[in-house]
Amino acid sequence: MRIGFIGGTGSEGIGLAGRFAIKNIEVGIGSRDIKNSIDAVNKIAKNISSSKNLFPGLNMEVVRDSDIVFVCVPYDAQKSVFKELKPYLIGKIVVTVVVPVMFENGKISVVRTKSSCAAIELQEILVESKVVSAFQTISALDLKLINNPVNSDVIVCSDNKYALNTVMDLAENIDGVRAINGGKLSNSVFVENITPLLLNINMIYKKHTAIRITGI
Repeated sequence: MRIGFIGGTGSEGIGLAGRFAIKNIEVGIGSRDIKNSIDAVNKIAKNISSSKNLFPGLNMEVVRDSDIVFVCVPYDAQKSVFKELKPYLIGKIVVTVVVPVMFENGKISVVRTKSSCAAIELQEILVESKVVSAFQTISALDLKLINNPVNSDVIVCSDNKYALNTVMDLAENIDGVRAINGGKLSNSVFVENITPLLLNINMIYKKHTAIRITGI
């Protein structure tokens, strides 16, 4: 299995890619600029002491050659990036970590989406793909601390049962992570709205917060 990252040159993509690569999963890092992709691969390789499971490439190449694709782009870039890549994603599992947030004057708030949430909008673009929402509530900084377990649950939402179960299994490759079935993709709206709250709490306490679901 090979996982591709679009927007993989940012903190979230680098953190997740490193976590999977260290577990001997093949990871492709996509970018519109091959130099940025190579630089990201080199950054990850330094943290895991090997680049054997890491592959740079242009976005189209990485999507074409991957079995599962992660979406780590900013919300306002989602539509333009994935309309272009849509033909290469037919039938594939696409995992979105996107949260529609806005940083302004030291405040963090949710951006109003045209549909109910970013994940639903992505599924409307990629109508022939299996979109899964996950990983929005994990700090990119914690993910990049590759030798430390991540003390967090990951809520996974999708309308496709096979895709949901596949991503739940994949999430639990990350040390300390437990995957939680969050139900339908539309439930991603609740997860996406938790993230700005966590970010605001982080600012108040100068910490990296995460979530745990108790009772199950």
